[in-house]
Amino acid sequence: MNYSLQRRLPALLTLGLFLLLASFSLWMLKVAQRTDGNTQATGQRTEPDYVIEGFRYVKVARDGGAEYVIEGDKLAHDPVSDDSLITRPRLNSYAPGRAPMTLTAERARINNDHSEFHLIDNVRLDRPQTRGSEALTVESDYMLVLPNQDLVKTDHAVRAQLGNSTLEGVGMVADNKKRQLTLQSRVNATYLKSK
Repeated sequence: MNYSLQRRLPALLTLGLFLLLASFSLWMLKVAQRTDGNTQATGQRTEPDYVIEGFRYVKVARDGGAEYVIEGDKLAHDPVSDDSLITRPRLNSYAPGRAPMTLTAERARINNDHSEFHLIDNVRLDRPQTRGSEALTVESDYMLVLPNQDLVKTDHAVRAQLGNSTLEGVGMVADNKKRQLTLQSRVNATYLKSK
């Protein structure tokens, strides 16, 4: 064997090994990209990334008191939308100087920053009677709760019982700060005079 070839042989072997590793790395990258493409093509993950049974979440106000409490039979987190899906939610809203308000439903979807609570199926809002206001019950198949604004809205049909009055209509805004309930269209009202 030629002396100059003997001196270059270790360098050539090292170069060949690096080329082989580079080729293998490129092949692995192509395989990984193909796998990611196939995963996205067949659909994204549909299973929750965590589930909590019998949970309770308390949002604490600046004064240290509870602002609202969310409870439910089950909470499942959707990793794709980053929403929380709740089975049989119960939301209790507490605001200083106002009557507490309770909302229940069959299920709910809450966005990741807790600014929107979508209550779905057999939705019921209850506010007890206080010295300045009559008891209020509102029923619908859907309500949107905006806790940061202290509002409950829907564009669906509603039935409200306010003291002795029954109100039915389509679309509603309940402003807990102002203690106002507004029905937006097709309103029918029945008032029974107290005895």
